[in-house]
This record gives sequence, structure tokens and C-alpha cells, in this order.
Amino acid sequence: MGRPTFFRQRIRTEAASIEAKTFLEYLISYIRERREVSLDEARLIASDAMKYLNEHLGMQKLGQIEFPAVVPQGAHFRRARRDQEEKLVRLTLIQDDDASLLGEFGAWVMVTGRIARVIEEAWYQEALLDINRLCVLFPLNVRAIRERVGSLIEQGAILPLAGMSRATREKFRALRPALAIERYLKGEKLTEIRKSLCLSQGTWEQWWNLFRRVVKLKDDPPPEIAGATGEPEALVKDWLKVWEGLSKEGIAQKVLDGDGFLPWEGEDAYRTRSGFMNLLQKRHGYSPAAADGFAEALREMAQEFSPRLRSPGQVVYIGVSATEGPGRSLREARLQAVVLDYVTAEDWAKAKRTSPRGLKWSRIERFTTQAYAQGAALTLHDIAYLVSASVDAVRHAVGEHPQVILPTRGRVADMGSTLSHAEKIIGLFMDGYTETEIVRRTGHSYDSIERYLLDFAKVVYLLELGMPVPAIRKATDFSRKMVEKYHSLYKKYVHPDYQFAMAKIRRLALAHPPKKAKEKEGRSERKDDGG
Repeated sequence: MGRPTFFRQRIRTEAASIEAKTFLEYLISYIRERREVSLDEARLIASDAMKYLNEHLGMQKLGQIEFPAVVPQGAHFRRARRDQEEKLVRLTLIQDDDASLLGEFGAWVMVTGRIARVIEEAWYQEALLDINRLCVLFPLNVRAIRERVGSLIEQGAILPLAGMSRATREKFRALRPALAIERYLKGEKLTEIRKSLCLSQGTWEQWWNLFRRVVKLKDDPPPEIAGATGEPEALVKDWLKVWEGLSKEGIAQKVLDGDGFLPWEGEDAYRTRSGFMNLLQKRHGYSPAAADGFAEALREMAQEFSPRLRSPGQVVYIGVSATEGPGRSLREARLQAVVLDYVTAEDWAKAKRTSPRGLKWSRIERFTTQAYAQGAALTLHDIAYLVSASVDAVRHAVGEHPQVILPTRGRVADMGSTLSHAEKIIGLFMDGYTETEIVRRTGHSYDSIERYLLDFAKVVYLLELGMPVPAIRKATDFSRKMVEKYHSLYKKYVHPDYQFAMAKIRRLALAHPPKKAKEKEGRSERKDDGG
């Protein structure tokens, strides 16, 4: 009985680690710093701010990419990609709500929800994905993808794929948002609905409020309702069918009561600056000046994360800074946004219908090294979340490549029991390997390798001046653990066999001596980032 409890707790811990680093959480923290409001109120303001960022300021979702899908005409016939007409569509591979879905129902449900979401998004944009493209987007084999998609289609969900058989398409009944609303209004338990249709609590609340808004506008033509709500016309039609089928069963009051369509939530609330400022003042109690200041801050955020600054296959992820040592909570740690190549041209060749191992490892290695080169150290939880795999699967993949030392947070902050990569890099340098050879052997960037060598050189410089460890810790801003580690390495390599390499280390130290105390005034102590 202990194993399931432990497993559930581990999943919740993983999800909490991810949720603490989402852009939504960043906004919540930012809002609470600016205004003395409760956590629930800050979450509501952040939710409205996210809509404004996406709809008015055009900030592409951080986990969204552009991807070639199939033009529907003739797409149900199986063809090679070279014979298919394609169009670029926006697909949300990673969404903030995915973390809560992971924590509540596990990785299988989260990944299934992601697959369903990208299929629906492509269809809303008048395009189709196919099995081969799903194998590129997610490191799963064909059988695993069909199992996940099939579990939703059996419930009547419309999830069209190019090459899908007629018998499968005949099972389509409605889109997931319509199925969820219908089952809820018929009295089914909401938790069971959300688990079976792979919906987070946040997604459900969004759909429920949008459905109520559609019902209030039901006398307008569907294209106008779609324009007012920002939802696809196909979904609006499905929701209207649900309403027509159930409105005579005594549930009309249940839907129409409440604030599904509040007076400040007109169609310009998230699409114009004035509309958003009006929402902030009437719904959240902002003064005109405060609303203007917040709107300006969001404009600056949108510029910082502009999709123009990344290629079609890239996503933005927020990880812990590589300079943060162990022992600090995520709420205290410095976070660093990084741009990752989620889909590359090489991924198409590595994606195999029968085995995802090659693509999975390629992404694990790429995400970890790219993040570290930009100043963030990803945890195994981060990597699993990005790759759409379990932590155990990621750990197994890493174990299959012992010759590659990945700069994960556990290694960078020396939070694990394995030999640290800092020791490995210094050892290779002492054995006479060049920086280029060390880059090839470890997967680290030139900048990170130079930083490890420079940190070691600073400690060597001060040790040879006769300074004790506590004084070196103070002079360098390194943690005591880090200084002691470099001290032990110094004692190992201060030997005639390594005199040439040690001479280069000493020259490096002389070229970059530790800063004086007054130059570091006001800086917090640097933790162990040497691993």
C-alpha cells in the first residue's frame, strides 16, 4: 500500500516544481509584489493579464511553435510527406495548466491531453496532423499514440488525423469542450470527466465560462459569437447543439446564473488597452494610474518574449539559474528564461514510428545543454515535462549514455551523489585535453567550461597565497562546500605530473584575480554551482 502513496506524492512534488516556474506563476509573483492582494486575487489578475498578452499584445504562448500540418483536401488518403500539401499552424506543446494536470492525474493523462490539444488546434486552423507528425512532436511510438488518441475517440471526441480510417471517423460525436459540458450538465462527476477527457481544472473553468457566454449570445449568428468569444466557430456550433439538446431538461437556470458574461468582459476587454484598463479598474479595483502602469509593464513583457525573437520551432522555458546552489526554495531562487529548439530539421529523421529512443535522447541532450548555455540548469522534472515523458524514462535515457555528462541542476548544484561535472572537466583539463575536446566529451559550452576552470583558478590562487578556506569563501563568494571541493582537487593536482596544466591554471588566475570585498559589496553570497 505504501508504493502508490509514495508514487502519488512524487508526482505531486514534480508538478509543484514545474508550476513554481511557469510564466503564470511569474505573473502572480509580480502582481503580489506590486499590490497587496491575496493569492487567489493575484491569480485572477494574472489570468486576465495572460489573455491580454495573447490577444492584444500578440505574445505568442511561450510553449507554442509553428509546425507544418497537412491541408485537409485529400488528407485522409495515406501519402508520403513529399506528396502532401502543407501549411504552418500554431501548436501549443507546453501550457501552464499541464503541470496541474500532471500533479492531479499523472504523466499519461498530461501527455494525452497535449496530443489532443495539438490535434484540435491544427483542425481549428483548417489543417490536419498525422501519426508521423505526432511522432515528431512527441517521443512516442505509433502504438502509444494510437492508444492515447483512441481512448478519447471512444468517448466521442472529434480528433481528426490525416490518414484516419472512415470507421474511426464515424465514432466522432463532438469536440472535447462540448462533450465535457454535456456530461457535466447530465450530472456526471466533474473529476471523472476531467480525468477521462484529460482536462485541467483551469481549462475546465475556462470552457465552462465560455460556454455560458455562448449561451447568452445564442440568438446571434455563430460567426459573430465566435468573434465575440475568440473561440473557433466549430466549437461554438457544438456548444449551441449541447444547449439545444439540454435546455428543455431544467438546467437553463444553472447555466445562465452567475457571472459567465460580466459587464466589463466585453469583446474589447482583452483586445484593446483601454478595454483591459477598464477591466482592471472595475473587476480588480485598480486606480487609473495603476492600471496604466500595469498595462505598460505587460507591454514590455510582450516585447521581451516576442515570437519575432525565436524561430518557428522554438519554445521559451523558465528554469532555475545555473548560479543558484542547493538548499534554496524555488520561490527564493533566481529564475532564468531560456529559448529551446523544440523541433529541428534533424528531428524528422530521428522520429521513428516503432521506437522513440533516438528522438527522446536527442531532445534531452539538446534541452539541457541549450538551457545551461543560456544560464539555467534544468532538473530531471523539467526535462521530463518538456520531453513529454516520465522522470523514470528520462533517468533511464541518461543512464544509457554514461559517456555524456549533462549539466542538470542536480549536477550543477551538487545535489546528487554522482561525480560532479566540474571535477570531470577539471580532470580532463589536467590530463591535457583542449577545451574543444572537453566540449565534445562533456556536451558543455565553451563559456561554461571556462567558468569552471576560472573558478578553480581563483581558489588555487588564494590557496597559494596561504589563505584559509573560510577566508577564500568570503573573498570569492563561493560556498564553503565548493571551496573545499576545489581545495581537494588542488591537493590532487599539485603534483609534478600536472605541473604544466597547473602553470596554465595559475596564469588564468593572475589574469582574473578575485575581486576585492568593496567591489562585491551588496552582492549575495554565490552558492555552489560547480556540481
